[in-house]
Amino acid sequence: MAENILVVGGGPAGLHSAVTLANIGVNVSLVERDSFLGGNPKKFKYKFLFPDMQPADDVIGELIKRAEENDGIKVYYSSNVSNFKENEKKFNVTIKSPDASETKTFDSVIIATGFEHFDPARDAKYSYQLFDDVIDIKDLERMMGENNFVRPSNGQPPKNVAFILCVGSRDRHVGNQYCSRVCCTVSVKQAIELRERFPDCDAYIFYMDIRTYGFFEDLYWKAMEEHDVQIVKGRIAEITSGPNNTVICKGEDTLLRGPFEIPFDMVVLASGMEGGPQSSEMVDKIGLELNEHGFLKPQNVTLAPFKSNKEGVFLAGACTGPKAISDSIVEGGAAAMDAYIYAVKNK
Repeated sequence: MAENILVVGGGPAGLHSAVTLANIGVNVSLVERDSFLGGNPKKFKYKFLFPDMQPADDVIGELIKRAEENDGIKVYYSSNVSNFKENEKKFNVTIKSPDASETKTFDSVIIATGFEHFDPARDAKYSYQLFDDVIDIKDLERMMGENNFVRPSNGQPPKNVAFILCVGSRDRHVGNQYCSRVCCTVSVKQAIELRERFPDCDAYIFYMDIRTYGFFEDLYWKAMEEHDVQIVKGRIAEITSGPNNTVICKGEDTLLRGPFEIPFDMVVLASGMEGGPQSSEMVDKIGLELNEHGFLKPQNVTLAPFKSNKEGVFLAGACTGPKAISDSIVEGGAAAMDAYIYAVKNK
């Protein structure tokens, strides 16, 4: 008799977990809170993925296709876990859908609930939601994905755009002291994409430190040398309204040690990653633990990174901390194997 495993979350990590398990004969129930699969990349219509600018649909779309076409996976859309009880080495779980509730017994569970983007409106200095032409990286991804990159204030193409890094990350003022890992690379990728598609639009990146780690460093040099992206080491202190319907970035160039005030048609805030409300839900409903940053806490970040504090419940993807899509997919496969081994041992 085949094992039954529950996967909570239909983003990159959850999708790869589900497909990996179904391909070895496991019966998988995939619970997704939204009415679609794909997580944040699908929700915000990511256009291209770093580092190779591969179309997001070629990656996320393929993962969705594999899950939806696999007979071993039952997908519950617009659903959540409403009740969770341990039954010796198994789990009795009630899945609540819009039209019904269903209770099933599972041999193990994978949590892949992903992350939420930091809300820049929590930090007043960025004037997010105060000025129409101040947006964040998820807003820009959606614009690019819809081929509708124009100034929200007047519907016209911008002539210059500023990217501001570390919004909601590495910031004690908002309570997030950690680096969100991918924001620098995403912003560099977006600046390259902007310059390729709109060569008459100038792009500036303001940063504390550029953290395009590993092979992603190539994008940093490509942005400057091939696409003439202006990368400025500086801190933004305030965003205000300017003449001719512009927004002004006020700050300090920390290399030249001088203040600046530069008008831009648009400003893009590189909002970081947070654990989000689903992480807290998993704590309340399942009894998992959060780390000091609000993400789900693995049993041991080095020796057992995919095991939770609860035996038989495993973790994958950005629910445990900021990471790239490629890393989340890898973790989805690894967590699937841990969950399968547990299920087999305790049948």
